[in-house]
Amino acid sequence: MARIILIFSLFFSHLFSDNINYIEKYHDELCNILINTSNSIDDYFVEGDSSTQGSTTYAELSTSVAMEVNKVLEKDLRLRLRLSLPKIQKNLRLILEDENNDDSLYDRTSLNDEDLVDKSYYLRLEYLKFIKKQFNLALGVGLRIRNGNLVPYFNLRSRLDFYKGDKLRTSFYNRFRFYSDGESEEIAELNIIYTFNSTFYAIFRNQLSYSNRDNYENIYHDISFIKELNQQKKVSVGVGIRSRSENVKKYGVNYYHVHTRYHHLFYKKWLYYQIAPSILWREEHGFDLSYRLMLNFGIFFKK
Repeated sequence: MARIILIFSLFFSHLFSDNINYIEKYHDELCNILINTSNSIDDYFVEGDSSTQGSTTYAELSTSVAMEVNKVLEKDLRLRLRLSLPKIQKNLRLILEDENNDDSLYDRTSLNDEDLVDKSYYLRLEYLKFIKKQFNLALGVGLRIRNGNLVPYFNLRSRLDFYKGDKLRTSFYNRFRFYSDGESEEIAELNIIYTFNSTFYAIFRNQLSYSNRDNYENIYHDISFIKELNQQKKVSVGVGIRSRSENVKKYGVNYYHVHTRYHHLFYKKWLYYQIAPSILWREEHGFDLSYRLMLNFGIFFKK
């Protein structure tokens, strides 16, 4: 893995050393467009001077490619956009994200081979309210967009940090969504975080999700250990299992996997790549051992 990281680092260093001026100009122009768009929406509803200082408006575009034994080459593009609207309301934001970013169970063990124009998108206006220091609630209304079809929906999510010690923290997350066509879905998640020191911690994640369009629940358990090498680099290793159940009775495993990831924010604070090798045992392949290598490249657009 060390050799792969070295080759990948040298490749990007050479690529961007020749093109960095053009890339940086393009990046700055898009950042300004995002901030100006956010301010224009804010100014339309509330008169007064606008300011880009402290803006939390940002976008993220990432691309992935994965190679796995007994599978064809996979690829994926992901997009997320958040416009802050502080003049209308400090905690109000407009969010646009593709179906993969919207899916909290999407762990990239299977990439969505669709172009950005072919994906479903979720556009919502969300209001975040901190009821107590350890509890926050977000209400939202939005549209699911696919191939010109628009389906309005109501979104409610909450988070409770019910224990916070020096080393151990636990939190509960819940999201409920109801669509105008009668579909509903709910996600419940329990996270336990243990901090060994300032640069090394572990996350134990447990998630249950259900949609009334399916007759089963999705269940995911994962424990990961994350080591921050410095402000730009970190590495993680973990073990996960994804399964399903019918009425919390009939249980079946989709896959087990051992996963690792090397993350490098290699230029300023807006260009990164990830190298993610893993080992999987999939039900669809009779739980035979398979090897997977995924490469991710992403860019942030923010001030």
